[in-house]
Order: sequence, then C-alpha cells, then structure tokens
Amino acid sequence: MTDTITGNPTIEAYTGPLDLSRPHFVGVGGCAMSGLARLLAELGHEVSGSDLHDSATLAALRTAGVRVQIGHDPAHVEGTSCVVYTTVAQNAPEVHAARVAGIPVVHRAQVVDKLAATRRLVSVSGSHGKSTTTAMLAHILRTLGQDPTYLVGADLTGPGSGAHLGRSRLLVAEADESDRSFHFFTPSIAVITNVTDDHPENFVNHADVMRAYVGFGARITASGVLVVNADCVGATVAADVIAAERPDLTVIRYGRDRAADVRLLDVHAEGWSASGTVRLPDGTEVVLTLPTPAAHHLDDMAAALACAVALGLDPVEVAGAACTFGGVRRRFEHIDTRAGVALIDSYADHPNEIAADLDAARTLARGRVFVVFQPSGHARVLAFAGRIGGVLADKADHVLLLDVHGTVPAGRPVADSRAIVARLREGDYCLPLGPDHAARVIARMAGRGDVVLTMGTGDVSGYGAAILDALSSRSEVALSA
Repeated sequence: MTDTITGNPTIEAYTGPLDLSRPHFVGVGGCAMSGLARLLAELGHEVSGSDLHDSATLAALRTAGVRVQIGHDPAHVEGTSCVVYTTVAQNAPEVHAARVAGIPVVHRAQVVDKLAATRRLVSVSGSHGKSTTTAMLAHILRTLGQDPTYLVGADLTGPGSGAHLGRSRLLVAEADESDRSFHFFTPSIAVITNVTDDHPENFVNHADVMRAYVGFGARITASGVLVVNADCVGATVAADVIAAERPDLTVIRYGRDRAADVRLLDVHAEGWSASGTVRLPDGTEVVLTLPTPAAHHLDDMAAALACAVALGLDPVEVAGAACTFGGVRRRFEHIDTRAGVALIDSYADHPNEIAADLDAARTLARGRVFVVFQPSGHARVLAFAGRIGGVLADKADHVLLLDVHGTVPAGRPVADSRAIVARLREGDYCLPLGPDHAARVIARMAGRGDVVLTMGTGDVSGYGAAILDALSSRSEVALSA
C-alpha cells in the first residue's frame, strides 16, 4: 500500500462496451495486475503493459506473450482497445493520454467482473487474510478437480503464480476494499474475513468503512451466499445489515465464536504446524492441519472450507485437500534457516496483522524475535504509529526500523519512523541504513533458536538475502576458528 491509493474508481467509471482485444495494463508488474494480464493473454487477447522497473514478474509475462515496456509513456496506449489501471496508477501518463484520446480507461476490477459474466464468481474481501483465503479456496477446488480460474493478489510460488485460467465456470477472485473497487464485482458467493480501519488515506472513519462493505454485500447475486467471520464485530455487524436488506441471501458464519455455523475448535500451534477441528452445522467434524505456526491462517482455512461446502463439495474431501496447502508468498513465509536462525518474510503492516504474525513467531522461537520492519504508507503511519509501536514493543525483542514506504500526494502530511520509535523501548531498536547494515546487526545479535522477520509492504523483503548471507558467513567463520 502507498498513499497514492486515494479516491473512488467507481465514481464516473467507464460504463460503455468493454473491448478486451488489445488491452494495455499500467503497472503490469504488480501481483494482481500481472495475473490478470496473463489470463487475458492465455485467452487469446493481444496484451501489452508497462511498469517502472524490470522484474522477474515481467520476464514471466514476456514468456506468456505479453508485450512489456519499461517506463511510462503516452505512446504506449496508441492502438489499444482499452487501458487497464489500478487506483495507485490513476495519474500515470498512459491513463491521461488514453482519456484525452477517448480510449476507454477501466479499473482492473471492471475487467475481472467482465470475465465473471460467463462464470460463477466467488470473491473474497476483508481487511486482512483475503489473499490467503482466496489462495486456499483455489487450492482446494483445484485439488478436488474443479479447476477454477483464480486471481489472487499475491504469488503462491514463483512470479505470476497467483493466477490460473481454469476450465470450469468457477472464478475465484480476491476483492480489494482499499479503494472500494470491490463494488465493481457481482459475486454469487462473497466472503468478508474481517472489517477494520485499514486505509485512512481513503476512508473518513469506521462508519465509512462499514458502508463500503455493506455496499459490497448488496451486490451479491439473487439467492447468493455471504460467508462472514463470526469472530469480527465489524464483519458480523456488516453481515446483519446486509442480511436485513437482502433476506434472499444465505449467511454462513465461520470462526471460533459459539455463534459460528462453521466453528473452529481446539486450535493449537507447535513448531511448524497449526491444527484445529472444524464442526459443521450437521455435526460433521473435520481436522485441519497447516505447515505453519501462524494459527490465524486456520481461520482463513475455515472460511475457504465454508465456501467449498457451499459450492457442494464434501467437507471430508475438502479438509483433506486443505491440509495439502503450501502457503502464500510473504504471508508468514519461511525463507530459510541459517546458523540456527529462522528467517520469515511477512507482508504485515497493520497493527492487527503485525500482532498475529509476531504471536506466530513467538510460538516458533526458542529464543528471541527480531523484526526488520518497514512502515507502510504515510497516512497509515500517522494514524496507527502509536499502535504499531506498541505492538512491536510488546511482542518483539529487537526492532530494526526502516523508512516509511510510500509516496505522498501533494498537500498531504508526511510521516516518519520516529512516531513509531516513541513507543519502543530504548536500546531495543535501531534505524538501519540499508540491507547490509541490517544484516550486520542481525548477524551480530541473533543466535540459535531466534526468529527474524522481514515485515512490511515495500522493499524490506529484499533484505532477507543479505541477512542470510551474513548469518552463513558468521557460521563459516565459527567453523574455521
């Protein structure tokens, strides 16, 4: 997330006929955009795209037949049938040039909904956990032979792996609430994993957030299904409002609360494993086991299981498929262990997400928990700095703090990491200058049984390689001594 994600793309959105024969994607290197571009290429469309920097994702797109240009240039849109953007790229030169030339400019979510016109759409929304839940459901369906098309806002394995063009009529897609673009979707099954204040740059207050989710639920097709987290007050309140307005919908509540229809029981995490039992409305119980200490991922799996059962699949078979799920990139991803120190990569940037991943790290650690943290978004830091700093101080032993990730639109206030530092204990943090500095600090301080997390949405993930190299070098020195 960056602070340039502001505005509402559903206002004055393009409503004319959508020609996808020659689409051009602005910011095609992003996980969500690259997956959609590749799907259209596989469907036979002549797809092009641009991004600021080359990457492994762009290389994968070239292999898939997408024509990719580095840098943004108005000339890129010449001859295109439409220009596809996300809100972060709403002011890009190609977008402006397309509007001037009368070329349709459409949000990514509008293209997804166009694909859904001939498919049955299952869309997963929520402040946290939607990528993991979407990936889990896609994995379950594919494992059980349903072969859905899916679009996840994260990579599952390598670059571009978050999308797949399936043979069935099912389309499973992550639905983004950050800019209200999920209001373009028309799902037959919709999931709300949770509702929290997560995008202060785009929502006035909590009531504004709630209205957005209620609006999303209102778009569910006639006699559709709403799957909602019974453990989240915001999600249950939104579901109650949606159900009152839409009595034709079937509402399925999942979670650990007694009110859950699909209830998660006996949750336990130990080592690299988390398990729990799910009880269904008819009394059937199935066991879920995941290869991660992140027990909150079991809640995501309960949501995926609820969706799969709503689609008519056998819950015992669903549970069996769920237990083979391997995870999502950057969602508490175990990168490697060197010199007895485990390195985990985490996308967490909201206080709730940070707390959940640090709890998982504490379960895993036999020693201390180190965090190399990159705050995400100036508006978010200004709004949540105290809470973020408090969580880090409470749940981590040592914090290496990076600069705030994100650009600031003209006239908006700028934040810095000092607002978070104010809540940390003196001596338990430092401000590294870059990957090498962070790696030297970790290599000097971390010992066998410790856990290190690279955490945040910017380039902090790239710090992992330097940290692992430093740990390996330290180990080699120790062996030669």
